Amino acid sequence: MIIDVHSHLFPAGLMDSIEKAGGRLPQLSAAPQQSVSLDERFELMEAYGVDIGLLSVGVLQPYHADVGTAVALAHQANDTYLQTSVESNGRLRTWAVLPLPHVDAALAELDRIGDEEYCVGVTLGTSVLEHDLDDARFAPVYEALDARGSTVFIHPSMAFAGFGENDLGMQRSIGGMVEDTIAGIRLLLSGVVVRYPRINFIVPHLGGTLPFIYGRVSRHIQMAEQKWLADGLTTEDAPHTGLNRLWWDTAVRHVPALTCAVETLGPDRLLFGTDYPYTKTREEFASRLVHIRDLPINVEQHEAILGTSAATLLGI
Repeated sequence: MIIDVHSHLFPAGLMDSIEKAGGRLPQLSAAPQQSVSLDERFELMEAYGVDIGLLSVGVLQPYHADVGTAVALAHQANDTYLQTSVESNGRLRTWAVLPLPHVDAALAELDRIGDEEYCVGVTLGTSVLEHDLDDARFAPVYEALDARGSTVFIHPSMAFAGFGENDLGMQRSIGGMVEDTIAGIRLLLSGVVVRYPRINFIVPHLGGTLPFIYGRVSRHIQMAEQKWLADGLTTEDAPHTGLNRLWWDTAVRHVPALTCAVETLGPDRLLFGTDYPYTKTREEFASRLVHIRDLPINVEQHEAILGTSAATLLGI
């Protein structure tokens, strides 16, 4: 089984609502396959053996300062995506959204849709308006997700503001990677991953830059692990430590980056992702699979990345 944990669908009605509410829209000029029909999408998946695609809203998160607006956007997004999942007979499944930063409303929405057949978990942006993911205000949400043993798919919010007045296009080209890096390391160093051990966090794009800068952050992570051990939050025989407390998807174009991630993170923590429809051609879509199959690992590890790990994680 091949499961694509990182794919998108950008419904026109939802984009209209997000735009009217002042939210961010996806860069559709970089996603030409967004224009193809669902039948064409299924044909593409079938042609290359992808059994299931998991739908994320990407930047179309329902985050809004007004609780009523956030709830309305979350309902529209979840109902739209879950209906698509039903109509696809489960070929497409849904990462649900929550109307954050409003905690009570988020808990209500989780109760409303969390047990739907084709809801595989929750997606969170790398930040929620001005709040980082480790903000203490979100503790009740994490407690609820932990109680459910939920999987949480992280996605860039495209809100990073550190490129200066003229970003020279860097917001679009590398902004998401910066956000992935920051969100992943904050979830780790803040202790969110150890305080809520039953939540499985997936960080996209191989964690931004984390596998490549591991030599600079490894000591910082080791110190955090020692503190958690001293505080009784973890044990000497914990099954996973450091970066391996998180999951990482493979939605990247650069093959050497995959090799680095396998060596740094290990193949048992990687999950196949395409970032469809940002795979601009059929050939690029196919290449995402080829790149995994060409990795110098054994057949069982190839299968784990491509789908068996995700199937186990998500109960598919």
